[in-house]
Amino acid sequence: MRKLTGLLAFCALVLFAVQAQAVKLGIYEAGVLVPSVYHNGSTIDTVVGITCQFQDTKCDDHNASKEGTVYWTFFDVDSNHVTDGTFTCTDDDLYGFSWKANSGRGLNDTDGYLVFVAQPTKDSRGEVNGTAFNISANAFLVDQSKKDAIFIPVIPLRICDFDLNNFDPRAMNAKTLRYLHYGIQGNTTVDMRYWIDPTYNAATTIVVWLVDPQITTKGKAIPQTVLVYNDEEQSKSVNIELPHELNKIIPCNIVGMPADYVDGFIQWTFPASTDGFAYSYISSSLFGAQQTLLAAECGAKDACQQAVNRSQPSCGCTGAGGR
Repeated sequence: MRKLTGLLAFCALVLFAVQAQAVKLGIYEAGVLVPSVYHNGSTIDTVVGITCQFQDTKCDDHNASKEGTVYWTFFDVDSNHVTDGTFTCTDDDLYGFSWKANSGRGLNDTDGYLVFVAQPTKDSRGEVNGTAFNISANAFLVDQSKKDAIFIPVIPLRICDFDLNNFDPRAMNAKTLRYLHYGIQGNTTVDMRYWIDPTYNAATTIVVWLVDPQITTKGKAIPQTVLVYNDEEQSKSVNIELPHELNKIIPCNIVGMPADYVDGFIQWTFPASTDGFAYSYISSSLFGAQQTLLAAECGAKDACQQAVNRSQPSCGCTGAGGR
């Protein structure tokens, strides 16, 4: 394949970013996952815009008298519950959430992720059966010093993505979130983009979020063998480690990565036992703002059929709020 340079290389990034995905974003559901959040206490912050829509109204049928509670929880990279909170929203409300403003003390320079969930509803037996309304969200990592806003993909969560046994949105833990219907399904192979060409000061961070890694033993990460492809369709096997729920991979730091592999993708198969999500942050002197590229799924399967195959809750694969 002919090498791409300059503007052509940037165009290739954009084309890669818009390939069809099985991942589904930008819809109303019971909750949302913001897979990576961070602030430094000053110029860098993660901001999330959450909109609320009650289930008995349409997008153009506003009813401000309806209100409910949104619950949020911050987890560290190992899914340890760190802090949580709530806010009230009304129908068609837009709530601006600043992680720096809500984090509290001691969380500067701490990586983690956020889960938001709408107020749960219960059936006659007292069991959670949905939510009172739905939410949707967009998120950005804002760097005021660089006047940059980096897009963070936000994954919708169905109510049956959660473990509903004794479900308490104020006491979520590492086992509360069990599936990711709208994410990348277990046993799916993905191509994760990188661009680290020093000619253009290109740098890449790959984010891999997993529901349940299960790829560690005795506290030590089990090396994951991956294929690294360059832009000449050549490949080499190397190892990466994914010991956490939230992992960040720096391609130029991977042991065994060929020095002349500066543009391409890393191919890896998600463990069959876990759903997840993957994307790349790419920066370069060629363009001003960092770009976010979703991992491309190879032979991605329908999430509902995957749920049936794995005997996991499928929420009927229809309806708002996981109903």
